[in-house]
Amino acid sequence: MNDLIIDRVEVYVCRPIQPGSTWTPEQPDPCTTHTFIRIFTREGIVGSAGTDSYTFHGPDIVLAETLRDMIPDLTGRSAHEREVLWQHFKPKAYARSAQAQALIDVALWDIAAQAAGQPLHKMLGSHRNQIEAYASTPVLSSPQAYVEYVGQWVEKGFRALKFHCWCDADKDAQMVEAVHRAHGEKGLALMLDVEQKYDLCAALRVGGILAECDYAWFEAPLDDYDLTGYQALSEKLSVPVLAAGNAITDPLLVDYAMDNHCWSRVRVDAMTCGGITPALAIMRRAAQSGLKVELQSWGHSLAQAANLHLMLSQPNCTYFEQACEYEAFEFATANPIRANDQGMVTAPTLNGLGLEIDWSAIQKTAIAHLHI
Repeated sequence: MNDLIIDRVEVYVCRPIQPGSTWTPEQPDPCTTHTFIRIFTREGIVGSAGTDSYTFHGPDIVLAETLRDMIPDLTGRSAHEREVLWQHFKPKAYARSAQAQALIDVALWDIAAQAAGQPLHKMLGSHRNQIEAYASTPVLSSPQAYVEYVGQWVEKGFRALKFHCWCDADKDAQMVEAVHRAHGEKGLALMLDVEQKYDLCAALRVGGILAECDYAWFEAPLDDYDLTGYQALSEKLSVPVLAAGNAITDPLLVDYAMDNHCWSRVRVDAMTCGGITPALAIMRRAAQSGLKVELQSWGHSLAQAANLHLMLSQPNCTYFEQACEYEAFEFATANPIRANDQGMVTAPTLNGLGLEIDWSAIQKTAIAHLHI
C-alpha cells in the first residue's frame, strides 16, 4: 500500500436532477453542472472529488476537457506526490482552471487518508469533530418572507443564517431591519451576502446598519478585485468584512490581501482555489496573522466534504455553510452532510472524504465521460 501508483482516471460530467435557485434576483436560473473525478491506484484505493460550475446556456464541459489535458501527467506517478503535482499543475505560462486542479488535489488527499485508515480531518490534524452550521438562504420575495424563513430555520435548530438578498441597498436595509425587529433578541448569528453588487457608498451605509444589528459578517459587498475598496471598508466598518472568495484565491494574492488588511476575515473554497493543498496553506497563514478563514461549502456533497474536513482540522473557521435546498447538492450521495437538530455538522466517520457515492447512478446519467 506504500507506493499508491496511479494507473487510471475517470471523469464524469452530470446535470443535477434537482436544480438549485438563484442567489441574486436578476440572475437567470443557473445551469448547474457536477464534474466528478475518480483516481485509481494499482493498490486498489480510489480517490474521488466533485465540484460544481454554473453557466447560463448549457452544461459546462470545460473542466472535463481541461482534465483531459492534465490526466496524462498523473498516470504512473504516486498519489503521495500531492505537493509536487500541485506545483506541476499550477498555472504559469498557460492558464488552467483552478477547479480542475482542485479535483485532482482533493482526490489525492482522499487516497492518502484512506491509505492511512483515517477520516481526512484526522490526517490533517483534527481540531474537532463537529462545527456549527449556518443556513444559507435563497433570494426570497419580501422582508416578511425573510422574517418567517428565519423562524422556520430556528425551529430546525439553526442559530446562524446567511441571507442572499436583492442586492439593492435600500431594499436590503429594510429586510435587515425587519429581521432585527422580529428576531434581534434571540442571540442569532446573522450574515448578509450581496454578491459583489454594491458600490463603496452603499456598502458603507448598509455595513453601518449591519454593525448596529450586530451581524457576524458582511460578505461580498464589493467586486472581489477591488482590494482598495475592501481596505476602506475593513478600516471604517466594525462589522467583519469578507470578499466572495471566488477571484482572489491564489495563496500569494491572498497573502498580499491579508498583509494589506483588505478583509476582516478570509473567504476561500478548496474547490475554487486549487484544492486542499493551497486552502490548508491559506488557513495556516491566516492563523499566523490572527485571521479566521470562513470556507465556502456551497456545492455538491463531495465539495462540501472537502471543505468540512479542512474546517474540522483547523481552529480558525467558525461555521459550515449549509445550503437551505439540501437535495439540489446531494446527487448520488447516500450519506449527505446535514446539520443535526442542534445546528451542528459532524465529521463523516468513514476514511478519506467519508462519503458513500453511487457511481453507477453517476455513470448512467453522465452527459460526458473520460476514461484515461
